[in-house]
Amino acid sequence: MSLIDDFNVLELSTNATEQEAKAAYRRLARRYHPDKNPDRDTTEHFQRIHDAYQNVLQAIKRSSDQSWQPYSFTEQAKPSASPGTTYEFKSDAKQEAYVKQQQRAYQEMKRNNAQQDRAREEALNSARNTLHERRMKALYEEMRKADANKRHQDYTETTDNMGSEPSFDDVFSAYQQASQPGYSSEAQSNDQKPNIKSFRLQAAKAAFVACSYLVVFVGGIYTSNYWNSLQNTVFDSPNNDYISGLYPQYRSGTNYSLSEARLFTEPSVASEIKDYIPSMTNVEVMKAEGDWLTLSFGNSTGWAKAELFGFGSVENAVNTGCVGQPGLAPSHGAVIGEAAGNSRLRILNQLPQASKLIFESLDGQTPFSIYLQGGQPLAANFIPRGRYRLVLETGSLYHSACQRFLFNDGSRVLLDSVTFASTEQTLTIRNPINP
Repeated sequence: MSLIDDFNVLELSTNATEQEAKAAYRRLARRYHPDKNPDRDTTEHFQRIHDAYQNVLQAIKRSSDQSWQPYSFTEQAKPSASPGTTYEFKSDAKQEAYVKQQQRAYQEMKRNNAQQDRAREEALNSARNTLHERRMKALYEEMRKADANKRHQDYTETTDNMGSEPSFDDVFSAYQQASQPGYSSEAQSNDQKPNIKSFRLQAAKAAFVACSYLVVFVGGIYTSNYWNSLQNTVFDSPNNDYISGLYPQYRSGTNYSLSEARLFTEPSVASEIKDYIPSMTNVEVMKAEGDWLTLSFGNSTGWAKAELFGFGSVENAVNTGCVGQPGLAPSHGAVIGEAAGNSRLRILNQLPQASKLIFESLDGQTPFSIYLQGGQPLAANFIPRGRYRLVLETGSLYHSACQRFLFNDGSRVLLDSVTFASTEQTLTIRNPINP
């Protein structure tokens, strides 16, 4: 697992300090220590918390040992903040090249980690497929041997009753006689009748055995593929992919299944399956830990994979048209839509919650929006010239693909008509919403 997963296991943000990491480890260790949980086995999860704490503590110590300095793009060299600092530059070009080099190294590290994760998943899938194929082949061989023994026993009983095995010529001649016109079964000798009956019986058995082999083989392949697909089910959201540990504050309460999900007795796909949850079904989530949810469905309570469930109810998802994972919220000041201009707007944002400021053009231009984090001001220098109506939307959870708020969404017109030109304008947004 990645370092981000380790931070999520300890319920820490990525900028946590060493003291916060130690406090989180002590708190979780007291909660999940095997001695504190006699009614359930928490040894594996406790070990996972311990490993995550070691990785996070090492990462925090490494970052604290590197005396990072804020970059200042100036023509004059700044005095060193501490002895031994080596990244001071006399020109913007050299300093910018150094920053780009560090960024490339960071991106390369992310790609290597992603490749290692994919390789590990592919190895696990290959091992599972090989195991299932071996099991199905062994089952097929056992059935074939059992059927061969049964046919040998039937053949032995038939030959004992007949006295001797009929030859092919005898059976074929008897078949020709039975096919001739005017043939009467009374004219046939008593020795020929058992031969024809035995031929028909053996032919019927052979056809039945062939059909049985075909059905068992096809059923085995289908069962193996179906089981493997259930083991590796990851909901392919039509909007956004699942991100581990995203928005834990919205996990408690009503959630809905994005596809058919399995309810396990323990947070492991190897544990017993208690029930199957159909797609687009409401459930009640009681607790979220990492990539697993403790939830109740009907009269059953168990564990399910968090990636198979969306936030809120099915009714809300259908009404808003946003079915799937919400994805990461845009960064502060991100532009949603096309906006290329040089007009300047200073936004003094005093709202505690996230919001979206929509610019509806009164001149027929394409509308665009600006995403605002709670309580953070912004200077927008890219607004095209023209007349606009300013509309503010707020809510609890923003769906990046649908570009709207899922819960507690509301909107308010701040200005019916405002003209942007080369002069700077200021907009103050207060709570309650006022222009």
